[in-house]
Amino acid sequence: MPTSFATKPQCLILLAPFGYAFLSRYHWPRDFVVNALTAWVPGVILVALLGDLPVGAATMTYLLGYAAFICIYEVGYLANDTIGLRHDATPRRRVDHDPSFGFVLAFVVVRLGVVLAAAVGLSVAASGLFWAAIAALLAALVAHNTLRAVELKFYTFMQLSLFRFSLPVLPILIVKEDTVAILIVLATALLLFSLPRFLTYLDAKGRLSLPERKARSYHLKAYIAVLPLVALLSILTAEPAPMVCLLWAVLVQIIYVVRATAPRWRRQGAMQP
Repeated sequence: MPTSFATKPQCLILLAPFGYAFLSRYHWPRDFVVNALTAWVPGVILVALLGDLPVGAATMTYLLGYAAFICIYEVGYLANDTIGLRHDATPRRRVDHDPSFGFVLAFVVVRLGVVLAAAVGLSVAASGLFWAAIAALLAALVAHNTLRAVELKFYTFMQLSLFRFSLPVLPILIVKEDTVAILIVLATALLLFSLPRFLTYLDAKGRLSLPERKARSYHLKAYIAVLPLVALLSILTAEPAPMVCLLWAVLVQIIYVVRATAPRWRRQGAMQP
């Protein structure tokens, strides 16, 4: 039965910006921390290095950009969890809530208000390029949620993944009119963020069998494997940002592997005579 957001506290959380994403996708602590380490921290790094901002200002700028992005993306999440499930060969219900018309209306209005406020705060409210990026994100969301052919959803998923990493970073670069920096962000997103998630998506849809992906060291090896192209990107553009992001990703994976294997080492040491 449909539930009313006025009578269920969870629905108030779902209405709040990022609330829907948090409850349906960014579960605490694992999913939240993984996203922070693989997308948000690299995003701040890119804003700081490509936007020539100190860490504090870069963090605030990224958060404003992320607010604009997630408010649009959450509309896509809601559509995916309602309309999209009708055309999904492997449907998965993520939120135990059947939205009413009033909920959907309030959901969209709140998010549009936040997008406009963030655009003003980022000085891109009058930028055609910024709104073109938002329109492209919306188009990809509509296509992803209405396409019936799974083989075509792979293309829309890849685009959405690129937007998810890149769009929060773009406003400062749009203000600077730095097209090269924007392309650097997209290339970095593809190599360090979107490609690993694309393989996960293929696996989830039953179109890929890659059992090695579940090994703890897999992502560490994958990041090292893309080192040549990331290094070339930094050399060609004379920008250290892609390499810094790669080094961050490698560091995170090293810590993850070491923490996972440390208990085994301790057990083996305890067994020694």
